[in-house]
Amino acid sequence: MVKLLRLSLLFFALLGSAADVVPHDQTYYTAKIRNTELIYTQKNLPFAKMAAAIQLQLQPQYEALYGYVMDEPIIVGLLSDYNQIANGFSTPYPNNRQMNYIGGAMLVDYFSSTSWLKALLCHEAAHNYQMNAKDNSISSTLHDIFRNGAVFNPLWTLPNTAESSFLLEGNAVLNESYHGNGGRLYSGRFLAETLMQARAGYLTPERLYNDHYFFLYGSHHYTLGGYYHYFLAQQYGLKATNSYWKKHSQDWFWPFFTNNSMLRAVGVDFESSLAQWRRSMEARAERMTVISGDLVASSQFFMPLSSNSEEIFFLINESGREAPELVRLNKENLHVNTEHRSLIAGKVLKVEGAYVTQAGAMISPFRIYQGLFDDGAYLVPSTRSKVIQGYLQDGRAVYFDVPTSFDQPQLYVGEAFYAQVNSSVFIDAADNLYYFKQKGKTRILYKNRTPLMRVQGYYATVCDVDADGAVYFIGASPYGSTLYRVNKGRVERLSRGDTIIDARLIDNTRALVALVGSDAYTYEIVALEAEAETPFETVLYFEDNASLFTTLPSKPPTVAMNHSYSSLGNMNYSGTDFEIGADENNTLLYHVSINFADPLGQNAVSLFSLRNADAVTLAGASYSNSQYLLRYGLTAYGVVDSDDNRATRDYGMVAEAMLPFLKRGYYSGDVTTRYLQDYETQSREPLSISLNLMRQEHYGVSMFPNALSALSLFGLRDRDNSGYGGRLRFEQHLWRENYIAVSGQYVSSDADSSEHDRGVKLSSSLWDTLGDPATVVMPSLRHTRYVQKATAVRTSVKSVFNLSAYYFTFPISLRREALELAYSYYDIEDFDDRYDAQELSVGITFDTLWLNRQPVPITITYVYNDNEQIAKHHNAYFSVGMEF
Repeated sequence: MVKLLRLSLLFFALLGSAADVVPHDQTYYTAKIRNTELIYTQKNLPFAKMAAAIQLQLQPQYEALYGYVMDEPIIVGLLSDYNQIANGFSTPYPNNRQMNYIGGAMLVDYFSSTSWLKALLCHEAAHNYQMNAKDNSISSTLHDIFRNGAVFNPLWTLPNTAESSFLLEGNAVLNESYHGNGGRLYSGRFLAETLMQARAGYLTPERLYNDHYFFLYGSHHYTLGGYYHYFLAQQYGLKATNSYWKKHSQDWFWPFFTNNSMLRAVGVDFESSLAQWRRSMEARAERMTVISGDLVASSQFFMPLSSNSEEIFFLINESGREAPELVRLNKENLHVNTEHRSLIAGKVLKVEGAYVTQAGAMISPFRIYQGLFDDGAYLVPSTRSKVIQGYLQDGRAVYFDVPTSFDQPQLYVGEAFYAQVNSSVFIDAADNLYYFKQKGKTRILYKNRTPLMRVQGYYATVCDVDADGAVYFIGASPYGSTLYRVNKGRVERLSRGDTIIDARLIDNTRALVALVGSDAYTYEIVALEAEAETPFETVLYFEDNASLFTTLPSKPPTVAMNHSYSSLGNMNYSGTDFEIGADENNTLLYHVSINFADPLGQNAVSLFSLRNADAVTLAGASYSNSQYLLRYGLTAYGVVDSDDNRATRDYGMVAEAMLPFLKRGYYSGDVTTRYLQDYETQSREPLSISLNLMRQEHYGVSMFPNALSALSLFGLRDRDNSGYGGRLRFEQHLWRENYIAVSGQYVSSDADSSEHDRGVKLSSSLWDTLGDPATVVMPSLRHTRYVQKATAVRTSVKSVFNLSAYYFTFPISLRREALELAYSYYDIEDFDDRYDAQELSVGITFDTLWLNRQPVPITITYVYNDNEQIAKHHNAYFSVGMEF
């Protein structure tokens, strides 16, 4: 029976949505430029001026290329250095906005771009124009009424939000790459990855269009999607390629006609155009040279090499699903040492004998910083807000200063500014610094402050220096990426291989290189063979069209700190969510929510009305706040109408507050209090407070946590009764993809009878635990029961299988499966009796993907219970979940 389920989900979703910025963030300011609202801090004022100048050129350009003017302003956030994340995002919910984070200096070698901020703005703005298109009267009318609310069943306000990430991200990579700022289409690594997938025959609609668990994983949307869209732009023009989004938005009823939309945009359907591109890439791949050497290690994710005078060291994740391994290669005897470590994925540095990695993570409940992190994922304090490149012999750090590197990396040595650079920095044994700087399309290699060499392009990184002072660097080849050397002005290519993306010298004749494969990255020892050849210049067809470049004017537009941002004052109408349906009796069911939110997501208000399957109509309002460390939410409702046979209260409320006190390394902790008041007068009204502690490690694409320890203790008041209890659980990865879990729960109440649902609740549904920690779940239970005390112990083993079947036109794909065997024991003390029960269960979960992008786990479970008084002996269950 559906009671407060809809209301509970509404409330918990509100509180569960963290803001886009950390709590207790810096003061923000706003400025309006054209149809853009900029949000920025005082420290970011110079970058806000730069963003304003870019938006003035970028938006008219995108309006012409995407073929329409957006019906909502773009909100562009330049977030503070309390949020050091190497990423950004765009979304139409709850407003048409993009949030740009400051941590891009850590990815300087990945993006092949001069300016991190400019690359972000161009990429994320492309997403804004993709998703906000509404080239039909239905969607535009819905927008006039509901704004960008979630209106489905079966009408779509924003049809393009249903599109695959392969097209969304691939198109954005294309559009980031023609502004005179470089971009990932200039990356030799990206080209090598694409051609290696082509060599293996992997450029198929089924593999490209879906979110899968094959090598390259989600990055294939950017890598392969970018080159596919570049092919379209070459063949049919940039404007026709971008017009896909306007054409696709015409499908307001069923926005999954990718073939037809592409046909309307460029004159060729999606599958045919993909086949054309596949053939062209396979032809190029035949001409690339793939080398092999002595295998040292392989990894599903690329992590850079590091070295000192004695060894080469780096992280790998061979399975992509386990804890990473630290690999150390002794240069003298080539002995390889491999050991599992709990390091965050990233480049390894050796500091004072300890191995640490470059990374970014939460170091407290209200700060995210970049720096060096140790085995426990703890920040090394002296490296906060620094992307450490290494240390000089006198102990001074060489690093990028994160707060000032929003545009381009600002290199410091100790406390002194050294240079603005555009690559990572290599430090030799004599404390010389080697790096690249970008000037237009010219990439200049420096030794300290002296230029050594110039190459054309945006892709080149220093990887080593030999005893003679020759500099080794990774650069572009005609078919990917390879290793070069420059010595006294002479440039040489050191391998015919086109798949080398990193290298470290073993001696002057051999190197350990990172190679791109079709199914993994490999780290192999190869011989060096020198021949005169300079790095290949990647030339994209639109470079001759200077009108596409966005350049900064000599006098940027006026952006000041005249208008402070207020999370309450900047709240605005953000959309209406509307759903309608019917139950088995054809009774009308609906849920409508009118939403208001501020652009940073710190405050949200919803006015709602709903009618559920209990024939109860509710109306009310919800408010949530995540601006400060104490996050809280409140839902108040009134009963408008109900079944005459149901005793309901006139009004009620749901409230929750959470105070996180620990977020450091793999540990988290919070104190949470909840109050849940059902609309039925005789139902429970639990007011609870709980202490929650957890340590969790989760690596790669593991289906389950690799290690988890969690403790929850609570006290509860339900009307005039009290209760308390707790839950302890452990989960651990064993080997390959096998896991074990053990959990225990104890709940006690001082109620002396079960009248009016008093005491400890025994339920067959996990939903009943929402807001009521005094609930013990027994899946095979016949009916909900209320008892005085309950103890539950559960142990299980899980095995994951990777049998997959991906489809392009068929709406459901299978990604992987998990088999679970479990045993549960229950000790139950009723008000006038005591009994126990044992459950044995076997279940299989199918990780399915619906409509090419929505994960939907489907679980089939058989449960045997030995206590037929309270449960059925034999039970079979079928459940469908939803992941977000």
